[in-house]
Amino acid sequence: MKQSTTLDSLGLPQINNLNHISLMKTIKTLLLSCILALASCTTDPCVDVTCYNDGVCDDGTCLCADWYEGADCSTEERAKYYGDYIGTATYFNKDGDAIDSFTDTIPVVANGSVISGLVADGIPLLLTVSGTGGFAIPSTETTDPSGTLLTVSGDGSFDSNLLTINTTMGFAQDTLTYTFSGSK
Repeated sequence: MKQSTTLDSLGLPQINNLNHISLMKTIKTLLLSCILALASCTTDPCVDVTCYNDGVCDDGTCLCADWYEGADCSTEERAKYYGDYIGTATYFNKDGDAIDSFTDTIPVVANGSVISGLVADGIPLLLTVSGTGGFAIPSTETTDPSGTLLTVSGDGSFDSNLLTINTTMGFAQDTLTYTFSGSK
């Protein structure tokens, strides 16, 4: 003889009370797990962000490597310093007395592939700390307009559109200090 099964209001076989409690706990646990899993899914803010030149995305914003800047790190920091600076140049003798002062123009351009390098009026400059505008003028042998050999070294800074240079110029028999302050 066949045993009859009692159906519930949904037409499903009626489950005894103990099995029903166990099944409800399992369903609640699965439902809670699904809700937690869905709630923890967040969109990565860096998924559509491209950072160039070794920049790194952090919470949707590019953090640029040294010597690069901009929203996507695609701009060379040194590019903002390019241009002609017009200002006052002064020569001082070894005793610190001004011996000549005049208006001068110093063109500033890139120094090839050296990302922190610039050239000011033919003299190489090396930016020293990214983001500060400070630079060093490494000891460099060059010639003056009359062809005299000299060694130039010093430092300076870019501050917005202002260029300041302080150098020592060593000639065969004499040493002079050269200063320049000018703007674009």
